Amino acid sequence: MALLHRIIPFRFLPEFEKARLLPFLRRCEFAAGEVIISQGDETDRTVYLLERGVVEVLDPAAGGKRVLTIEAGYYFGEWESIFDEPRVFEIRALRDCVCYVMPGEELLGLIERSKAFAQALGTILRDKQGIFAGFDRFKLELTRGANNGYINISRLVPLYRRLKPALHPGASSMSELDCHALSYAVRRLPQNVTHTFAYLLIDEIPEVYDPPHAFFPAVRTLARRREVWEMLPGKSMVLIRSGLSDLIDLVSCLCLYAFEARKIRRRLQYRDVAGALQRYVTGAGGAEYGSELEFLESLPFNSEELRGLRTVWPENTAQRLNEILRHREMFTIDVRRRKKTYNQHRIELWTTQLGAATNELLGHDPSDLPPDLEVHVISSNTHSVGNCLNPYFAEARGRILDWAAKKRHNLLSQDWTHQEDLIYAVARDYFAAEPKELNRAREAERDYGIYRIEETVSTGIEVQLIDSGRLVDAAIDPGVPPVPPGSRKLIVNIDYAFGEQAGYIIKNLAMLFGTNLRSISLMGKAGALLGNRGDVLVPTAFIQQSLDQFHPLPEPDDATLETLRARMPDREVQVGPLLTVDGTLLQNREMLQFYRHLWGCIGLEMEGAHYYRQILEAGQIGVVPHALLLQFYYYVSDLPGRSEARLSERLRLAEGVPPLYAITREILSAVLRSGST
Repeated sequence: MALLHRIIPFRFLPEFEKARLLPFLRRCEFAAGEVIISQGDETDRTVYLLERGVVEVLDPAAGGKRVLTIEAGYYFGEWESIFDEPRVFEIRALRDCVCYVMPGEELLGLIERSKAFAQALGTILRDKQGIFAGFDRFKLELTRGANNGYINISRLVPLYRRLKPALHPGASSMSELDCHALSYAVRRLPQNVTHTFAYLLIDEIPEVYDPPHAFFPAVRTLARRREVWEMLPGKSMVLIRSGLSDLIDLVSCLCLYAFEARKIRRRLQYRDVAGALQRYVTGAGGAEYGSELEFLESLPFNSEELRGLRTVWPENTAQRLNEILRHREMFTIDVRRRKKTYNQHRIELWTTQLGAATNELLGHDPSDLPPDLEVHVISSNTHSVGNCLNPYFAEARGRILDWAAKKRHNLLSQDWTHQEDLIYAVARDYFAAEPKELNRAREAERDYGIYRIEETVSTGIEVQLIDSGRLVDAAIDPGVPPVPPGSRKLIVNIDYAFGEQAGYIIKNLAMLFGTNLRSISLMGKAGALLGNRGDVLVPTAFIQQSLDQFHPLPEPDDATLETLRARMPDREVQVGPLLTVDGTLLQNREMLQFYRHLWGCIGLEMEGAHYYRQILEAGQIGVVPHALLLQFYYYVSDLPGRSEARLSERLRLAEGVPPLYAITREILSAVLRSGST
């Protein structure tokens, strides 16, 4: 027991926990020079409390170099139990030692049962062992470059690789292609990435080029709302959104792309291969091949790699490979910022535009709303809220299902708890095939007081303003209560913000609507550390990873949780803290295991802490009512903690639509019932 009182974090255990631990401690003696832990051992998960003697930590992979020594009164061997990894180093007795050995699962049990023990251990891992130092180095180099006006990708890629990103397992190999991770990055980068050498990152459009579409062609980014224009062949201008999140996302995706592109180039840089590729794309040597696939099969990629590359670039794959071969990952990134707070000006313009639209819809400026008119802000997307409240779908459901049956739509073969979910899922393809129906749906929106603001003033955030009074007695989604007569609510549904941008957006909305604000609801996507894709996460706190700031939320109501579970009986609802990370690529297995075990996190996302911090501040200083209805729900889009899970694989509609609409119905039900007696 005396040893447990000497060693931190065991010192912070309650006495009954110390007594409970004693039967699990086994006394062991080791002679000087004896190996206690072998590097690479995948089965040993014991933890050692050193009572007497000294041990040395060695790295055989570095020629037996001594990393450090550990003296009596300390512990070792905990890393592998917490992070579920093979033994990282060899540990050998430097002098005769006496240790008390405990099973690794007992350590995990102590972490779960004692918050003081968990926090003390976490402080040691973070501050003394520096397990997140790699993230700090990457961000420091990135922000240093941004502040100096030039980001050096060649300096960042090695720092990026050392992070061992969970989404990019191929970062550990210099030769094996990781097409899943490459696909993730390419979908979030401008489509001309394979032939762009120079990026100009700006926070405001230069006056001389305003509006940019009058001067330059726009470049699409498939999976990220990002405004990009090609100024010249090989040079693109990118408008970066508020905060560092957008910059981190863009640059980390470029690091991933550059590393995987280097692997591809090394396969192609032999004279005969490069020559054949050049002849094919110029048309000089294509006649000997029956198809592009036949030519690609002659290149030095195996069948799985070739399938992956064709998934990344389904069209003109050979042309893309030829561009990668000649590009040589030679990126220059210039950063031109007017303010260190980035593009706050555009958010102010966005807020002004929103105020004008409110005046047009309701006949009142947000600064002059009647006291009894409630404002409810929802951060979600631009379809689920509007679909649930648009009577068009009740009227058109027969036509939509008939069309799907005629086309033998693949979604009809899926199991759907709610048929409305199937209708919403099919509607996207239905509208693409029947544009007139899309126009009818939009006309119904306007008739029933759903006002769209699609011009985002380069914030990337579309808005729907919804006047509940015009939905009285309307045939809305059956999972949402009917709008009662006399309803006076304005629902402000904003599209997803991105990272730190969320804080700027919600702060401006709080100031715009002030004391009329009655609720703020957030529906987001998250990576889960337990459960399955399509589950729902309900946070009890947000932890901002970069600062380890803990923001507790009000405990979720049991009745609300049961209602949510009843809305999706085939999915799980998990409750616990959520981690707010700096970027999707700035996470690795150590980070995820750290926050799962020591903080009890159930998942991770990018906006929650930024939203909540501003909401708390606005309530505490009296900008908005102190007792706002707050609703935070996330549906699980990926499982970053599972080594076999692929984060780059897109969520199927049958996985994502049911939890998306279950959350939407729960949020709208609370909003429409609020204030009623």
